[in-house]
Amino acid sequence: MGATLVTDGAEGASTTTVHIKDIDFSPHVKKVARGSTVRWAFEDKDTPHNVSSRGTPKFRNSTTRQTGSYTVRFTKQGAYRYVCTIHVNMKGTIVVR
Repeated sequence: MGATLVTDGAEGASTTTVHIKDIDFSPHVKKVARGSTVRWAFEDKDTPHNVSSRGTPKFRNSTTRQTGSYTVRFTKQGAYRYVCTIHVNMKGTIVVR
């Protein structure tokens, strides 16, 4: 798959955060080095969201939630596209170099 689900606090080359707030992913595109960990922070307390991988390469999808975080370590290069399946206008991409 090129990406590994890791628990909070797991170590990688670096860790960066994508914020989920105001029915949006911020930033929409995040560039990271291979081996980096991306943490999605669910900050829309009144609105449920998820992180759902689309296209190829893929990573494991998150559960739907309103708070907390979801973390993935990216081990292979590529552009990993994702959406929130509840709010189809919410789209993002992790670019692994």
